[in-house]
Amino acid sequence: TSFLSASFTVVNWNAQKGHNEQFVADLKSLLEQEKPDIVFLQEAMADLYQPEEMGGYFAEGWSYPWPGGETVGVLTLSRVAPIRFQPVPTKYREFGITAPKVSLVTEYPLPTGKNLLAVNVHLLNFERWSVQKISHQLEELKTIMALHSGPIIMAGDFNTWNQKRLNLVKRITADVSLREVTDFPAGRTTGDQDSAFLNEFLGVDKNLPLDRVFFSGLKPTDARILDYRSSDHTPILVR
Repeated sequence: TSFLSASFTVVNWNAQKGHNEQFVADLKSLLEQEKPDIVFLQEAMADLYQPEEMGGYFAEGWSYPWPGGETVGVLTLSRVAPIRFQPVPTKYREFGITAPKVSLVTEYPLPTGKNLLAVNVHLLNFERWSVQKISHQLEELKTIMALHSGPIIMAGDFNTWNQKRLNLVKRITADVSLREVTDFPAGRTTGDQDSAFLNEFLGVDKNLPLDRVFFSGLKPTDARILDYRSSDHTPILVR
């Protein structure tokens, strides 16, 4: 089995379904320049991009409910083959009709003899007043993480656009002793609607980043925002 190296790099990026025609070229150049070991993509398509130097697993979240509709989910790319691959679909659905959102758990051997548990998350978004649905989604992931004895990295689009949602994410990650990477520069994507009225109406705190990285048993040595604009989210990198 090949191992992740002791120092490895993770990139997280919501692909916005690859709708921007520049996206695949940007992803390619990101892989060449940063040489990440693991890439977490949300709102990806199964056939978005298959780099030569990395393999990937796609977990189908929701498909558009009409013929020829595209299938969207989370995609985890890695230089080392995972020894485990587990999609975790949500019990609830966006708007109650589309297919469930999905998270993807993969596991990779480390040189220490332990395994890294990697959790690629896209949290349910449209829940204006309550956090019941995302609470259920996070509790399922918490159960999986609680059973793991090695290092953990959980990254993704947490849709933390208000304080109530963020507090829930913080509480559940703390339950399994995960800490958040906090030393990113300013400029991560937020839920800002570019309209004071809409922010107020939807309850969006425009200062809260949506894309986050949590970890345990690891030491972050670098946290950066990468300058690519071909999605409505900017990619983030942690070493």
